[in-house]
Amino acid sequence: MPKSNTEIHLDNQSHLPELEQLKSEYVDIYNELMAQFRFDEKTCQEWLITPKRPLQGKSPFEQLIINADEVMGLLVRMKTGDFS
Repeated sequence: MPKSNTEIHLDNQSHLPELEQLKSEYVDIYNELMAQFRFDEKTCQEWLITPKRPLQGKSPFEQLIINADEVMGLLVRMKTGDFS
C-alpha cells in the first residue's frame, strides 16, 4: 500500500517545514515543544500537523496563524497535566 503524503513527508526528517517555520517564527513555542517531546523532531512535527480538539479541531500549526497564545496555552496545559 502506498504511503500517504504525510507519511512520506515525516519519513524525511531532514525536511520538516512546519517545524522549521515554528523554529524561526515562534521560538518560545518551538523550545517548549522540543522540551516536552525530548527533542524528537518527528514527534514534534506530527504533533504540529495533527488536529487537536482544544484548538477547535485545527492543528497547532494552523492555529499559530490565528492565535499563537492558544498553542502555547495547550503546551502549558500538557506540561502541567491540566486537561480540563
